[in-house]
Amino acid sequence: MHSTMRAELWDKLHFILGNSTDRMIRVSLWYDGLIQLDILKKALDYVTDKNPILHSAFRDHAMNPYWEIRSYSIDDMLTAYETNDPEQAKQQFFRQVIPVGSNVQFRIAVINHDGKSLLCLMINHMCTDGRGVQTFLKQIAATYSKIHENLPVPEIKSGSRAYAKIYTGFRLRNRLAARFLLKNITRLKEKRTFAYTPEDQSDDLLMVTAKWTAGESAAIKEFAKIKHTANKTGATVNDVLLAFYTHALYQTCNFPKEKPLTITCMVDNRRYIKETEATGLTNHVGLMQVRLVRCGSTVGETVAEIVKVTTLEKKKRFFGLSGIPLIRLGYHLPFFLVKPGTSLWFLNPVIGFSNMGVIHEELFHLAGLNVVEGMFVGPQQYKPYLTVYIHMMCDALYFTTAVQGNEQDRQKIMQLFDNMKYHMQEFVNGQHH
Repeated sequence: MHSTMRAELWDKLHFILGNSTDRMIRVSLWYDGLIQLDILKKALDYVTDKNPILHSAFRDHAMNPYWEIRSYSIDDMLTAYETNDPEQAKQQFFRQVIPVGSNVQFRIAVINHDGKSLLCLMINHMCTDGRGVQTFLKQIAATYSKIHENLPVPEIKSGSRAYAKIYTGFRLRNRLAARFLLKNITRLKEKRTFAYTPEDQSDDLLMVTAKWTAGESAAIKEFAKIKHTANKTGATVNDVLLAFYTHALYQTCNFPKEKPLTITCMVDNRRYIKETEATGLTNHVGLMQVRLVRCGSTVGETVAEIVKVTTLEKKKRFFGLSGIPLIRLGYHLPFFLVKPGTSLWFLNPVIGFSNMGVIHEELFHLAGLNVVEGMFVGPQQYKPYLTVYIHMMCDALYFTTAVQGNEQDRQKIMQLFDNMKYHMQEFVNGQHH
């Protein structure tokens, strides 16, 4: 008899939303030397064992789904090969989708080229979110380095996966109030979609990346210090980047400038969890709806409008927690009723934005091997959905997305990224007034 684990709130939701995304989070890390496979295998074995969710199969039960912890071998999750075309090998690897009923919920490929290793990771979003993926990679790196030095492996606590951990930092009264935020914040008044071509059977996985170099990204760090004359409020880096995205969307998709647009932003709710508590690999995501009444005539005006909205949102006592109790309420029903009824209490964001912030690549170093380039991207979206992910890493700023589309769609997304880059430079140079 296999051991089981309960399926958490976001596990179930990501399962249900499988008709709008492929659920796969993808990461690629270039190292400046060759990874030692025998050490990597030992590290993976140890870390996987300590995180049971990674070797569990999701069971879609009619009443209440659950995870079944399964046995595994390293060969189930790791492949390695030499190639003259690492980019093509990466694309081919990332075209896979891990079935939810698989005995392991991640895959790793080590692609060697010209004396360097490209490590590619694919992991089911039902298990964890972007922050959790970083934790997983840090655990692998720390374990690999200790094994390499013949030192004891680091202690890894599996920790709790419970979504309810986000309420532990509240006093009883506030905890009760937070658990009754039943408003559905995912229902939007306007229906705007990205300028894709019509859906077609020939559509394939597109991973689109814009990388901005050190000179440009250094300026990004200054954005938070800039005061805006419109409201005398300092914008955060996130506000400014979100404004570039929003302004570029109006431009790229020819949205009427006088009409509203809502961007759904992902929020990390771990801020509410007491640091003393061990948190396992899981999802702790919240949502912030940023609704612009109209696009600014300049990017500076759009920044000021974004700041107004985000400032109000962040002042809310339970910022990022709205809507979660409604999803939870739905899960009191038998699961076979939940699946068709999900749209009553949750709609997948049509246009989304996720800022992963600064990712410290030194945390992924493998016993003297340094990460020189890295890319993180969320699940592949099916039309009409689009989510853009942003992170800073290796002295560069990355915008990424993964969609099911064609070459024309790729060009359109690149146009979006180019417009964002233009507005960024315009803003930095002070030409936005």
